[in-house]
Amino acid sequence: MRALVRRQLRQALRTVAATAALLVGAPVAALWLPRPGAWLALSFGLQAVWVALAVRQLRQAERLER
Repeated sequence: MRALVRRQLRQALRTVAATAALLVGAPVAALWLPRPGAWLALSFGLQAVWVALAVRQLRQAERLER
């Protein structure tokens, strides 16, 4: 039981770190990208990354539960 909790905690911390990197990286990316393309890239690019991160977290959590 403790091993499962440790693995779940490790996975959760990885997800939190990835989320924090996205939140910090978005404004930095906005500064580097040209103005018209910045909002489009951030809108569509970040949304795709959010969805991919959520799907990955779900699959990893289900895998750990087995």
